[in-house]
Amino acid sequence: MEITGFSDFIGQKRIKDYFADAAKNDRAGHAYILSGMKGSGKKTLARLFGMALLCGSGEDKPCGTCHSCKMAISGNHPDLITLTHEKPALISIDEIKEQLVSGIQVRPYYKGKKIYIIPDSDMMNIRAQNALLKSIEEPPAYAVIILVTDNPSSLIPTIHSRCSHISTVPLPNETVKDYLIKNAAAGEKEASICAAFAGGSIGNAYDFLRSENFREDLGRTMDLIKRSKNLPSNEIFAFSKEASSDRTGVLQILDTILLVYRDILMYKTMGEQASLTFIDETEYIESKARETDYNEIGRVIRSTEELKGRLRSNVNVQAGLDVLLLNISEPVISQ
Repeated sequence: MEITGFSDFIGQKRIKDYFADAAKNDRAGHAYILSGMKGSGKKTLARLFGMALLCGSGEDKPCGTCHSCKMAISGNHPDLITLTHEKPALISIDEIKEQLVSGIQVRPYYKGKKIYIIPDSDMMNIRAQNALLKSIEEPPAYAVIILVTDNPSSLIPTIHSRCSHISTVPLPNETVKDYLIKNAAAGEKEASICAAFAGGSIGNAYDFLRSENFREDLGRTMDLIKRSKNLPSNEIFAFSKEASSDRTGVLQILDTILLVYRDILMYKTMGEQASLTFIDETEYIESKARETDYNEIGRVIRSTEELKGRLRSNVNVQAGLDVLLLNISEPVISQ
């Protein structure tokens, strides 16, 4: 579904209301940092805000139907500029100068605003950020600069101090699940699983839904958990060694463990009334809930969450995963 107005965008009501009000009452700031998790729709929100500021409609901006909106939707509005970069992980000083600094003093082609959107703005190196700084410090009255980022801490303090900060929030799992069912032809079971792993992001959930690797890795981890009681340590070590080469993959393994054990906890607490993520594994979850006490379930959940937190530092991933999986198999090792 093409998103041409704020009403088409799922969630983030606070941000949508703020942007719509700023456009309607001509109260836009000169520079924004729009941050939030990957896949939360930040770039789309920035584009909608730009469209709203340029929209020719008197009321619901962006209307999606006026000449300005149609140009923006087609990607051809001369006053709505989205910066690009050649290297996958770098926005250089030359790209900032050529695409923004050199043209920002040129007045808009049409009356009103001139909008610059910088996706992945955390990829700007220090020289690029310093080159941008003057345009943020002394912008023309018509200019609005929107820095979109997953990692706002990578932006220098002087940029932070001169921008308005707006952050997206995770969506409820049910909202993400319903979206996948209604808009991505997902079945209820797969939608439930993808939503649980997505962390409140429709974009992430959609990526999981379309990823064959995700399904394969999920199946391998589920098989390992279900066989953990009879699993020899050498098989655990081999699994950890292979998995630890990819930190993103390790996070998916840890999330799988968390979701399985939360299902076990829910079933132990609520029985058949529990709403499970892994509906297909109800028989295993029921059996595990009967044989595992609350202390052991809590210990596995805490250990898994601790290892997730430690992945942000230089922890030995393989060693941490070894210990966690051995403890699921036989809870005797202290981390």
